[in-house]
Amino acid sequence: MRRPPDVDVVRYGRKEFVEEVFDYAPGQHVTILAPSGGGKTHLGYQLLKEAATPECPAVVLVMKPRDETVTRFSRAARFRTVRRWPPPLRSALQGKPPGWVLWPPTTFDPDTDDAVQKAVFSRAILSCYKRGDRILFADETYSLENELPQGGLTKPIRTVHTKGRSMGCGMWSASQRAAYINRWAYQAHHLFLGGETDEDAQKRFSEIGAAVDKALVRHVVANLRVHEFLYINRDERTMCIVEA
Repeated sequence: MRRPPDVDVVRYGRKEFVEEVFDYAPGQHVTILAPSGGGKTHLGYQLLKEAATPECPAVVLVMKPRDETVTRFSRAARFRTVRRWPPPLRSALQGKPPGWVLWPPTTFDPDTDDAVQKAVFSRAILSCYKRGDRILFADETYSLENELPQGGLTKPIRTVHTKGRSMGCGMWSASQRAAYINRWAYQAHHLFLGGETDEDAQKRFSEIGAAVDKALVRHVVANLRVHEFLYINRDERTMCIVEA
C-alpha cells in the first residue's frame, strides 16, 4: 500500500472559491472531469455565472431535449436561450447578455436531431472562435465529439483547444472520464478533477495533473468527498480542494 504524501492541500468552500479564488481570463480553457453524478454540470454553471460577462459572453451547447438544470441556470445567470446561431436579430436588439444557451429544437428523430445539432453547434463554435472573447461550454463533450454524425465536432473543438487562447476564445469541457475526450482538453489552464475510486482513472488524473505532484493528485482524488473537486491551475502550478 502506498504511503499518502505528507502534504496538506488547502480547502476552500464552494462560494469562496468561485467568487474569490477562481480567476478567469478570456481564452483560457477549463476541463471538468468526474463520474456520473459527480457534480460536473453544477460546478461548471457556478463558474460560468461568475466568469461570463457581456464583454466576454458564454455560449452553452445543450444536447438534451429537456434539462431542468439548464433552465434554472439560464434564468439565474440571465443567459438568453436561442435555438439557432447566430441569435435572431430581435435578440441582438435586446442588448448584450452575459451569455446564451444554444438549444436547438428537438423532433425526437435521432438522425434529424443529430444532423441539426452538428450544423448549429459547429456554426456557433467556429463563429465564437473567429470573433474571440467568448466562452464555449461543452457540457456533453463526449457526445459532441463521438455521437454526432461524420466524426462529430472533434475537429472544431480541437481547433479552439489548440488555437483559441490567442483569439480570446475559451473551451470549457466536461466529461465523465478523461479517456472519452480528445487529449487537448488535458492541457486546460484550469483543471477540476472529481473523486475517483477506479485506480486506472486515478492514474490518468495524475498524468493530466503532471504540472504538480503526481502522487499527491492520486491521493487527493481517491479521497475526495461527493461533489468535491481537486482544482489545478496549470499555469501557476498550484492546487486546492473545492468543497461541495
